[in-house]
Amino acid sequence: MQKVYNVYYNLGYWFLLLIVLVIAGFYTSYFTVFFQPHATIIHIHFTLMTLWIAMLITQPFLIKYKKLAIHRMLGKISYVLVPLVLISAFLMIRYSYYNLVDGLQRKAAQGPNQFTMAQILQQAATYEAIALFYFFWFVTFYSLAIINRHKTALHARYMVATALTLLGPTVDRIVFFNLKLPAYIPYELPSLLIIDIILALLLLKDYKDKRPTKALWICLLIYVIGQALYFTIPYTTGWQHFVTFIMKPRP
Repeated sequence: MQKVYNVYYNLGYWFLLLIVLVIAGFYTSYFTVFFQPHATIIHIHFTLMTLWIAMLITQPFLIKYKKLAIHRMLGKISYVLVPLVLISAFLMIRYSYYNLVDGLQRKAAQGPNQFTMAQILQQAATYEAIALFYFFWFVTFYSLAIINRHKTALHARYMVATALTLLGPTVDRIVFFNLKLPAYIPYELPSLLIIDIILALLLLKDYKDKRPTKALWICLLIYVIGQALYFTIPYTTGWQHFVTFIMKPRP
């Protein structure tokens, strides 16, 4: 009888690829300018994300090698680490948002085109949309993983979906800095397609292995629906008002 390859049993090896992606994605925008002046929140967020990635990689290996007590201990530590990651991520988005608002205001003051404040806020809200969507996806899938922490199969699949949110900030930067895509192709599209393809392949494997597919269907649907919303609602005034509200008060 042919042995069925268990992707989730070997997740640690797959998660090691995140190290390569982080280095490639942030090489230009972070590592090469590390010693230049930066806002403190940038270093704090990067440090917390590094700890989170290290935990993502470590946890599957602890399961694989039967170190369950350590696995459970790190799981409890994540209850503190993940909120810190989310707080730092939101502060990073907020920092980027107001940097962009200030830049657009200076550009409007110096250039021939006079943008209204509403137009500036709309552009800033639209620009930050992808970061906010990945933020919402992360919260959703991590919450589902914790809710199902005692159901190993479900927990593993929701953690994969959580880990896939890291592809956005990394792959998007790789594409933006290294690939010259035509103007009509959004630079976010490759990472979104990669996420969909990975989930679809995992879903197909579960189907062929006669394993329950409900969790992966949920993950894929949440991503696809979110992607459809991402390419539509950020251009609406409702989105602008929502982002303007959550970004208050101004630092």
